[in-house]
Amino acid sequence: MNKETQGGSIIVVSILASIILMLIPLPDSIRQLRPEWVVLALIYWTMAAPQQVSVGYAWAVGLIMDLIMGGALGVFAFCYALIIYIVSVVHLQLRQYPVWQQAVSIFSLMLLMQLLLLLITPRTIDWSFGLPALTSTLIWPLNYAFLRSLRRTFHVS
Repeated sequence: MNKETQGGSIIVVSILASIILMLIPLPDSIRQLRPEWVVLALIYWTMAAPQQVSVGYAWAVGLIMDLIMGGALGVFAFCYALIIYIVSVVHLQLRQYPVWQQAVSIFSLMLLMQLLLLLITPRTIDWSFGLPALTSTLIWPLNYAFLRSLRRTFHVS
């Protein structure tokens, strides 16, 4: 197996694992605290391997999430593609930031995604609106460290 195929399969496996994390049922009391695992994985791989994970990849993953979550087709696809487009434009700068500063950028991207979901889907805004953005920001350093170790172990470039 060559390195490109191996790298691509590691990316696919990590995206599938993040989809599974999004599907794990949580109690109603903490459901709003679920980080946006799929977007975090897509952001990491866009920063680390922009030639392999780009807007089209994010769009395809978003369509899969639309089908799995049962919402309107194209909502997650649009949100993921927009977020990954922004990351792909500034990925060289983001890679230079320390992890805590990347987390601040992640917060703004996640908040943008939550706002887009609010505008596209018929939901009411309440106190829990920004919680996924907050938990995604807090989990980013761990997510970054884990995916980075995977990338280095399997030589994904």
